[in-house]
Amino acid sequence: MAPRLRQDRGRGLFGRALGFWSCLFLAGCVSTPQPGNPVLRPNPYQAATYQVVGDAIVASLGGVSVTLSWLNESGVDRFYAARPGLIVPWPKEVWKESPPTVFLLRISNQTREEVQFDPALVALVAQVGERQRPIPYEEMYTRLQEAEDAQSRLLSLQATLFSRFVVIQPGGRREGLLLFSAVDPEAKLLMLDLGSFFVGGRVTPGRFEFQVVR
Repeated sequence: MAPRLRQDRGRGLFGRALGFWSCLFLAGCVSTPQPGNPVLRPNPYQAATYQVVGDAIVASLGGVSVTLSWLNESGVDRFYAARPGLIVPWPKEVWKESPPTVFLLRISNQTREEVQFDPALVALVAQVGERQRPIPYEEMYTRLQEAEDAQSRLLSLQATLFSRFVVIQPGGRREGLLLFSAVDPEAKLLMLDLGSFFVGGRVTPGRFEFQVVR
């Protein structure tokens, strides 16, 4: 082979190799997630029957007091630390890879009528059009059954997750968690829609809005 031909072919191989590694580098830069997770803050512009109190939204739905707050990782840790015998259901790796969106819902029935609530029909709606249902216990069971301390994690989740149909008698109170997938990267405003909330057999929907801050 002539020296000039070998030289040109060597330059071609070098150029293709350089292009290949440049593509890998650029792809790695594009796919690298940005540091920090989104923060959900109550939208100050709620309906008249809603009130923002600290990090929570308080509403009166047919005379029933309903309080909703978003929990980040430290909030979830505090929630379970305040309940002896329970542990955080999610391993630390989950928060690093794809942190769940967790809401704490408190219901206080101050009326003389029965309250009925179906968590399976709750929806988390984003302004980008995404509408997702809560993650049920059965799906979390599949995800966590191989984790370390799986039995304790699953028992803790079962004791605190709103997943089954709920009935609250007059004067009764219930609290629990609603669990959703990670927040959409494009979302700027989220609305949690309690579409299946009944007071004395009358549908009394609740809609709680949160701003997504990054």
